[in-house]
Amino acid sequence: MSERQNLNTLISGQNVEEVYLLSHKQVLTSRAGKSYGALRLSDATGEKEAKLWERAEELLTGLEAGQVVKVWGKVQAYQGQNQMVITQIEASPHSDPSIFLPQSPKNSTQMWPEFDALLKKVGNPHLKRILGGIFSPAFRQRFANAPAAKFAHHAYVGGLLEHTISVGQLAVAISNQYPHLDRDLLLCGALLHDIGKVEEFSLGPPIEYTDIGRLEGHIIIGLRQLDAVLDQQVKTPPPLAAALRHLIISHHGQEAFGSPQKPKIPEAMVLHALDDLDAKTQMVQQILAKAKPDANWSGYHNLLERHIYLLNSQGLPHAGYSQEETKALSTQEFSLFSKMDN
Repeated sequence: MSERQNLNTLISGQNVEEVYLLSHKQVLTSRAGKSYGALRLSDATGEKEAKLWERAEELLTGLEAGQVVKVWGKVQAYQGQNQMVITQIEASPHSDPSIFLPQSPKNSTQMWPEFDALLKKVGNPHLKRILGGIFSPAFRQRFANAPAAKFAHHAYVGGLLEHTISVGQLAVAISNQYPHLDRDLLLCGALLHDIGKVEEFSLGPPIEYTDIGRLEGHIIIGLRQLDAVLDQQVKTPPPLAAALRHLIISHHGQEAFGSPQKPKIPEAMVLHALDDLDAKTQMVQQILAKAKPDANWSGYHNLLERHIYLLNSQGLPHAGYSQEETKALSTQEFSLFSKMDN
């Protein structure tokens, strides 16, 4: 059996004959008036844009997003990115399409001990009871599979748990730097800020917004989930409950980004910054992982609204220097800095 042609390993000029998840399908019309297919294919390693230039209406009739399909085609470079040009596509029966969804590089067995270690760091008894009320065994199972987004960051199975752990660990670290912060409140907010995403997204496949996700969004959904627990925890001091609710309400930072309120307490300001930091850092990490070895710059990233300069481990651009030249330059720099230190 030949080795599977995973999407993240395809290179320009490669012929493809493989099975993928059809995560997006659209029939468009070119300027010349000819129909073509604009598709997106997915597997557990990622996604790739694809075009079907010939017989689009004929071949795509009966195919829908969420189906497993077999495709034949070739990878071609277009505007600095690889895309697949398909010559043939057909439905391919498969018992479990969800295995083609992108997955977190960590599995939940690895991540739950990290999450539980953060739970144990919350000392406030009221906040501990709230966290216990939210993270029931049934909710934990759904939380472990949920993505953190559809496209932007941690947009894969297990992404929500991975992102939440990262923001929680950042909360602990920054509380050591700024002791005036209420670490328990900040950490509890970090662990709860995105709980609404469990209901905002469906694993489909493909990963998609639910009806309630589109109607309300994860901030409102998460607030309802928190309020349901607060209604049972009647002894929670009202100021503490209000502060925790505010952390969820304001964690996107400003109204333009979906927050009903801007952060108005120190812990809320920090939570927004940490959430934004982890999300954008993961976006850049994805850009670097997909970067061509001979490229100095990434393509334009719509969400980050910029190109990313691609540096290698020596702080030099990826392109323009051979391995020998890079090694020589690094040696010269080391010698220069040594003389300066002396």
